[in-house]
Amino acid sequence: MKTKTLLISLVIAVFANALVSSSAMAGSKQRHRWEGVAIGVGAAILGHAIYQTHKAGPQPQVVYVEPEQTYRPHDAHKHRHGHWAWQKTWVPPTYERVWNPGHYNRKGHWVSGHWLAVETSSGHWTQERVWVADNRGPY
Repeated sequence: MKTKTLLISLVIAVFANALVSSSAMAGSKQRHRWEGVAIGVGAAILGHAIYQTHKAGPQPQVVYVEPEQTYRPHDAHKHRHGHWAWQKTWVPPTYERVWNPGHYNRKGHWVSGHWLAVETSSGHWTQERVWVADNRGPY
């Protein structure tokens, strides 16, 4: 009986000492603030990832099916005689109609609103490859 009483009083003394001890021994309140924030954010991100994976369920498995091999004989009759050549073509400029509202000009005279043609892209030359066919027949 005395051992049981001694053990209970020892446990009560340890807990009382833990509750009575001063908070000055713990250090500054600000000391580990950012470490705690980082741990909390990391736990939230990890928990969200685990939740999303669990919520999504098993992913469908992708199966590769090899395309069917088909034989296509060469059609010699489609061959045409000719050659590739560069052709130079002119691309004309493009214009856009823009409304110019009424305003005073430099001399102080009123100019009423009117439509203007504004060049959006200037004309330029381009080169493109074209097939020039010969009229010798299929062979």
